[in-house]
Amino acid sequence: MDPALALIISIFVILFLIRMNIPISVSIFLGAFLLGVFTIGQEIFYRMFITATSLSTIRLITLVIAAFTLGYSMEYFKLLEELTSAASRMLGKFSVLLLPMIVGFLPMPGGALISAVMLKNPAKKFNLSPERTTYINYWWRHFWIAVWPLYPSFIIAAAIVEINYTDFIFATYPITLSAIISGIIFTRIGENGKIAIDVRGILTVVRSMYPILLVAFLALLLKIDLLITLFFSIVLLYIQRKIKIDDFIQIIKKTLDVKIILLVFAVMVYKDLIIFTKAAEVFFGHLNTYNFPPALAAFLLSFIVGFATGIELSFASVAMPMLIMFTGTSTSLIPQNLMLVFGAGFLGVMISPMHLCLAFTAEYFNAKLSIVYKRLIPTVLLSIVIILLFFISGSF
Repeated sequence: MDPALALIISIFVILFLIRMNIPISVSIFLGAFLLGVFTIGQEIFYRMFITATSLSTIRLITLVIAAFTLGYSMEYFKLLEELTSAASRMLGKFSVLLLPMIVGFLPMPGGALISAVMLKNPAKKFNLSPERTTYINYWWRHFWIAVWPLYPSFIIAAAIVEINYTDFIFATYPITLSAIISGIIFTRIGENGKIAIDVRGILTVVRSMYPILLVAFLALLLKIDLLITLFFSIVLLYIQRKIKIDDFIQIIKKTLDVKIILLVFAVMVYKDLIIFTKAAEVFFGHLNTYNFPPALAAFLLSFIVGFATGIELSFASVAMPMLIMFTGTSTSLIPQNLMLVFGAGFLGVMISPMHLCLAFTAEYFNAKLSIVYKRLIPTVLLSIVIILLFFISGSF
């Protein structure tokens, strides 16, 4: 079967299964299996085994478990309680936006889990539904991706178009701006938004979130591997709190979630099959055959790759190399084209049910994804409109 058609079928099957309340991990596995069967036949079993046992998949799972561990450890030792109390007292309802924004500076798989744990008490205090809390935690954590040079997708994309980080930010900042504007419009914080910042509250916030600040410091300034910094931060926290074996057991019981581990396997297998079968590349070829406008074809390709995988690295690694003639490189760079491609991939990832952060957050808050999407879809659509306005105007 044509790989592009197989990709489209797999996407619709995944969405249908999720709609039928089939677990996300199972839905993605079945979608990936269909894509493989329709394109490479029996080789699907070998490809799934190779991906599931690869170092990159194991590393991703380890990172997710480490992120879980740090979040639950901070919760267990009451650090998150201190942070959320201080933030709520100083910022009122605005604290539910601040917390995921802070964690958003940490480009780690599963990072939304940390802010999700942080939002648990403020969400109850301000009577936010699980679905609204999921939306806030998810959206307000991710809009730094287009302008924050710690994200792997940012680094890879900048290398592909051969420009420095500053020039890249000048081209992509409208993406973050559009995400902020759209988020403000559809979040609707409402009442209890009074701000009363004081020195004591600031010191409490810093003291209670030092494990996260430590990870940010080591990753940003010293450029130490995120997995190492996470483990270091966790160990330091345990030493400082003089953790006992019973404490550790309680934390691990929450950390090791089979459903989450299976979800990581499913997403990685699906991503690998899309790359291996060249499904996205074939799809773009079909668009060119029917004389689609280059800008529309580029947007759709990047968006679909991001949507199908739910991983930022996917559109940066798969779509952008294919679109190098559209974006330009170095001195020939066309900023608005780069913005369009990167923005399309980013928004495709943000609306994808395969995005681990969305799945993790919904799982944590027991939220119904169908209700979350009622707020998420309009936010993404408005962001697309704003990005298109920037693209058409060419104002940078």
